[in-house]
Amino acid sequence: MPRNKEALIRYRVINRCLIGGKIVSKEKLMQACEDALDIHPLGERTLDGDIHDMRYDNRLAYNAPIKFDRQKGGYFYEDPDFSIDKIPLNEEEMESLAFASTILDQFKYLDIFSGFTGTVQKIIDAVNIRRMKTEAPDYDFIDFEKVPYIKGSQFLQKLIEAIRGNTVILLRYQPFYEDKPYLVHLHPYLLKEYRNRWYVIGLNEEVKEIRTYGLDRIQLIEYTDMKYIPKDFGASEYFKNTVGVISPPGVPPEIYLEVLKPQASYLITKPLHESQQVVEENDEKVIFRLKVHPTYEFKVLILGLGNDAKILKPKSLKDDIARTLRLALREYSER
Repeated sequence: MPRNKEALIRYRVINRCLIGGKIVSKEKLMQACEDALDIHPLGERTLDGDIHDMRYDNRLAYNAPIKFDRQKGGYFYEDPDFSIDKIPLNEEEMESLAFASTILDQFKYLDIFSGFTGTVQKIIDAVNIRRMKTEAPDYDFIDFEKVPYIKGSQFLQKLIEAIRGNTVILLRYQPFYEDKPYLVHLHPYLLKEYRNRWYVIGLNEEVKEIRTYGLDRIQLIEYTDMKYIPKDFGASEYFKNTVGVISPPGVPPEIYLEVLKPQASYLITKPLHESQQVVEENDEKVIFRLKVHPTYEFKVLILGLGNDAKILKPKSLKDDIARTLRLALREYSER
């Protein structure tokens, strides 16, 4: 008999609680399932059944290594790297994905997909390669980038519904740089992924400004009855002059970046920003010009180039990068 939707959701919730070697009590697992499904109370026998099925049900094929620590009073994965998200897709699921990827392949060059051509191609390639690996196990010469579990992704569905339903939400948010969480009312406009993390961008009701919140720092989301302010917000324009998820106000500066030739070849094929242009080139180096805000994310990219790159202009950014490198050198020297 096929699993009902609620049972499948509970398996995912239990898995999310246990990944990474965490030890979680039965009460907290039940609470997490209740919160996810908005069901109160969840029967203890239901949770026991779910754990049993995740361990032993051959139709699920999870074979989850769930153990109980009597001393600490909680469940845990015996293998801390285990996750049901890593379970291979079955043949029926692979066929469904292959069919969907074929449809995407036919329409990827339409205008409506113009901004997602790379993403669509990535899906098609991944499905096709997965099929080859399934049909012929000897395809061990292809190694996919390992994408970690993204904390906060459990809020995606709720945020999608809030955006589509023009609903103001209440967030309990815990920034990395503060000791305690705070509450904020948000008119959500956009979900954005950057470097395997999800962010929600919207109008902060309290300060009446567009703000960005990482889903991995959200502790709670609740719908409210507040009047929703329609968005005066365009994602492409908002992120036009920035790298990452933060877009400072004002006109961005022109940045001149000198890069040694071997490393410059990589930047030519994969630009740091859409505004990037080559303004000078010789056998040893390439000078790029970019019109972009020097955000933290942009500076990280520059620092990642090491001694192959040097900021020429503006002086303020050049001095900032130099100061960061001096501090890093001092840290290494003192240890």
